[in-house]
Amino acid sequence: MISVGKILRSQGNRGELKLRFYDNGLVELSACRTLFIGKEGEIKEFRVEFFARRGKYFQVKLAGVDSLAEADSLAGLEVFVPPDSLKPSAIGHYYLFELKGCSALSLQGELIGKVVDVLSIPANDLLVIDRDGKEIFVPFHESICRKVDLVKKEIRIDPPAGLLDLNET
Repeated sequence: MISVGKILRSQGNRGELKLRFYDNGLVELSACRTLFIGKEGEIKEFRVEFFARRGKYFQVKLAGVDSLAEADSLAGLEVFVPPDSLKPSAIGHYYLFELKGCSALSLQGELIGKVVDVLSIPANDLLVIDRDGKEIFVPFHESICRKVDLVKKEIRIDPPAGLLDLNET
């Protein structure tokens, strides 16, 4: 299962939910008949009764969630889908979840660390790289991340001088 979004809160008093997808183009919404809601290890399947885009968010009605209290109990939980319900990514584009677990290497092949998370911020996405127990934030931009090989789970980076030390926390 792939985490694709989060239930933000209840929406209305009939069990509807306000949902935010991490990447609005990730899921084939017209084919979205079921969603899996929960947290790792505790995921429950729900049939989708109603699904509508509301600006940058979505409103969803799930079968069996028929009251405000039931909807409120799902607030904050992750939304998962099976990998086969994802749209294929375009050549040269990557889903953020695909980058997690990749080794970050210099252009010369020296291991910098492992990508443990990807933060999506307005300017651009940031790779969170674990380097010997410390986190480094590296912009996921073509000027720095020169080559992504998802088969080998490698990202070749060419950071400007001092970036790896500056961003280390």
